[in-house]
Amino acid sequence: MRLFFFCLMGLLLASDLYKDDTYPNEKRLFHIERSKNKNIVCYDLNTDTTGVPNEKRPLSVYWINREEHPGRRGELSLIQEKLAYGYTVLGNQNGIITIELNATKNRKMTIERNGQNYYCRIEINKQPSVLQKIYVKTKTPNSLQVEYVDLYGFDIVMGESVTERFEWN
Repeated sequence: MRLFFFCLMGLLLASDLYKDDTYPNEKRLFHIERSKNKNIVCYDLNTDTTGVPNEKRPLSVYWINREEHPGRRGELSLIQEKLAYGYTVLGNQNGIITIELNATKNRKMTIERNGQNYYCRIEINKQPSVLQKIYVKTKTPNSLQVEYVDLYGFDIVMGESVTERFEWN
């Protein structure tokens, strides 16, 4: 089964999925989409010159504008980083980095290596999965209140797409 997973990872990295603006390079681990607009928050692997993830800041997090200025990259504000889109490194053991997003303290993720490629592992529907994207549905008219969050990825064991929705309290 692990061999199947490694083959699937290679196919995904070579597929067209990684050639649009949500996956502009091989360092993109996942991204966040929101119902508010089409802009996305990108989570790319932050490595040193040898390709090893930075232990203190393993992710580079930024916006890609897909509306007013398509393709323009923007940095997170301090409030966005602290309350929503930032992350905390919980540990690094044997090259596996454990993190959690600041907005979802109860969902731990790991950054792991598969050959030359890194991926973000998370549990989706109680299955070990590779995270591809997170979708945040906000309540109207107040886009600061979250209605629900969807996780998208694929099951590491079976190689099938998986999703999970959880209501936001």
